[in-house]
Amino acid sequence: MRLPMTSLFAALAVSGALITSMAAAEPLKIATDATFPPFESVDSSGKLVGYDVELMQAVCDAAKLDCDIANAAWDGMIPGLIDGKYDALISQLTVTEKRRKVIAFSDIYDHPIFRFVGKKGTDYTFTDEGLKGKTIAVQTGTPMDAYVTAHYPQATIKRYDSGSAPYLELAAGRADLHLSYQAQITHSFLKGDSGKDYELVGPALTGKDAPEFGEGVAIAINKRNTKLVEQINQGLATIRDNGTLKALNDKYFGE
Repeated sequence: MRLPMTSLFAALAVSGALITSMAAAEPLKIATDATFPPFESVDSSGKLVGYDVELMQAVCDAAKLDCDIANAAWDGMIPGLIDGKYDALISQLTVTEKRRKVIAFSDIYDHPIFRFVGKKGTDYTFTDEGLKGKTIAVQTGTPMDAYVTAHYPQATIKRYDSGSAPYLELAAGRADLHLSYQAQITHSFLKGDSGKDYELVGPALTGKDAPEFGEGVAIAINKRNTKLVEQINQGLATIRDNGTLKALNDKYFGE
């Protein structure tokens, strides 16, 4: 049966409204590199867990945003955000001027300390000449990679796609040092059996010591989505004010 033109237009309008409603109902796609415990990892049941995962969900709940947080490869996260594959990223992303040119950031929610980890009882001199010939393991494309590349050109730098792989190289004796977030080294490596023969070594470093370490850690958002930046910042402000952020810090990093 053929519909009258007025009925046809009405049907098309309803159909269009339903499609728009379905599109609006789609959850935000949030990516994280789940190879960096205790910030983000996958547990034995396949569930995403960690500080950043809980923080992002708390922000989404506070801002009344429907969010789907998924594991993604580190090297594809920022390109995916720029291309619109993801709406936001949370993975201990440091804010740098270079990154600000291509992506937007929320307000900063942490100011990490960066440290080296090495074998207990080993004497290291943290100068270019002092680490000449030493092997430093880092995750590729990170502030740690940028820092050792700039400051220790005479060292051998091994780069890995995941945040966990450098620890395997260190424990296997294929690397002398690894540079990462102090909290990550302490809570995911030194407190475990594989880290019992290792310790934090060298200076404690922040963005004040070297530009490679940036301004702090924030949630990354597509530059075109200014509304989402505002919503996420509102969510962050709420979890700061209501004590959720402090509770997460205490849960994961309290002694």
